[in-house]
Amino acid sequence: MARKSARTAAVQMVFENMLGGDGGEETLRGLIEFTPEEDDQKYIDELLSGVEQNAEALDASIEKCLKGWTLDRIARVDLAVLRVAAYELCYERETPDAVIINEAVALAQKFDSPTAAKFVNGVLSTLLSQREEMKAPEENA
Repeated sequence: MARKSARTAAVQMVFENMLGGDGGEETLRGLIEFTPEEDDQKYIDELLSGVEQNAEALDASIEKCLKGWTLDRIARVDLAVLRVAAYELCYERETPDAVIINEAVALAQKFDSPTAAKFVNGVLSTLLSQREEMKAPEENA
């Protein structure tokens, strides 16, 4: 399975949805540079529905990690990357955290800039540390 390519496609479709598109099957075929196998398509669908269903919680989690920024100041493409990565970090436990963050940073650099990549890395690293802090009291109980 091409998980990296599937993640890239999901970010592109989340971005399109943010701009008012429908992110349907035709859009997917026009955006991606590979033909998804069944596992790839399933993963893309899981990411898209997960981001959509948890949008408020994801945005709230991202917003808590911003220093001197608000969600509306973030470039839409960077916000799409952050939403997909935040979903994976908070809800999907199959992929290692470091892989999620590294691929999100690479996507921010690919679709925006090195500065955006550093920003995405900082936000996701903060999100990861906050997630770990929230788990600690439960583990001690």
